[in-house]
Amino acid sequence: MDNYETEEQQVEAIKKWWSENFKMVVVLAVIGLGSIVGVQQWKQNKIIEAQTASVEYDHILQSVKDNKGEPINQQVNTMLTDYPDYPYAALSAMLEAKQLIDADKFSQAEEKYQWVIANAKAQNLQHISRVRLASLMAAQGKNEEALKILDVEQGSFKATYLEIKGDILVALKRTEEARSAYDQALQAYAAIGANAQILKVKRNDLGNS
Repeated sequence: MDNYETEEQQVEAIKKWWSENFKMVVVLAVIGLGSIVGVQQWKQNKIIEAQTASVEYDHILQSVKDNKGEPINQQVNTMLTDYPDYPYAALSAMLEAKQLIDADKFSQAEEKYQWVIANAKAQNLQHISRVRLASLMAAQGKNEEALKILDVEQGSFKATYLEIKGDILVALKRTEEARSAYDQALQAYAAIGANAQILKVKRNDLGNS
């Protein structure tokens, strides 16, 4: 897909922003608490918690990098249980989903993407997981279910959603609807100045109505 690199850049941007700004986020949250007793201790605990989550995520990344066929399920489950409010939990679930797909464990991968969609605080991570979930389901022939997954507010991922929707409609032989989805996707990509050469080829293959 043309947008895959963009998705990865979105993930990296979220990781970088959180790393640079989590202390500020915690401080702002503390300000909102006003004069509650123990605010300073709470703030310190949250900073330590965020730092610990970051370290645990680094361990998971290293495990994936040094992959010798060992699953990261236990590490990821710890992240989801202990640090669900931090982006690292969602990023860890997405990493495991990729590992599960490589192992042909599609239903388990779907569960990880669903967790991110339901729990991630960062909307971009929700969108990326929804897009990947829809693509995974479509690859298994679950086209109607995949279309339902995409039927949400699309935000800055409009072009991506529309392109995948078009792909699914092609698989369902709903050619006219696919043309429309591809045309709208091309317009959305053009609006953000994104490269859409592969999409143009797919659209040309459908011809005109």
